Amino acid sequence: MAVANTKSTHITNADATPPVLTNGFIANGVVHEAVGTVETLAADDAASVYRLVRVPSNARITRMLLASDAITGASASDVGVYQTAANGGAVLDADFFATDVDISSAVAFTEVILEATATDISKVEKRLWELFPGTYTSDPMIDFDIAVTVNDVTAAGTISMKVSYVV
Repeated sequence: MAVANTKSTHITNADATPPVLTNGFIANGVVHEAVGTVETLAADDAASVYRLVRVPSNARITRMLLASDAITGASASDVGVYQTAANGGAVLDADFFATDVDISSAVAFTEVILEATATDISKVEKRLWELFPGTYTSDPMIDFDIAVTVNDVTAAGTISMKVSYVV
């Protein structure tokens, strides 16, 4: 066994001679926040999609908070990524950030970004477009919608989201 002295991208760049500027999405970037709220209706069908927040493809998401009223039947809701209407509106991954989030009871703002096993912590330095390597080989310079998809809605209620990100 050997003692390791391993450095992150930020530290490696800072220790280089001459120092290498680290991209702002990894270090010393400006944090932006997008928030959104939607109202569900008792008449909404299962698999309803509630688009809450729009973020740029070059965003590195740092925090994603979800809150809701008690929405009966919404015991297995997913949080995922969709194309915007301008880009066809298709789903990239409906449960990329979170799977089976229970919002059938009221939920105070709760972190959901790392709930899904697909959100691998080794990808903490990755921008949103880089999290879909089979889809994009470079930044498409477009926006994506972050949405909640519910399994069944039998009550009206409010769903809100706050997403913090760095570009």
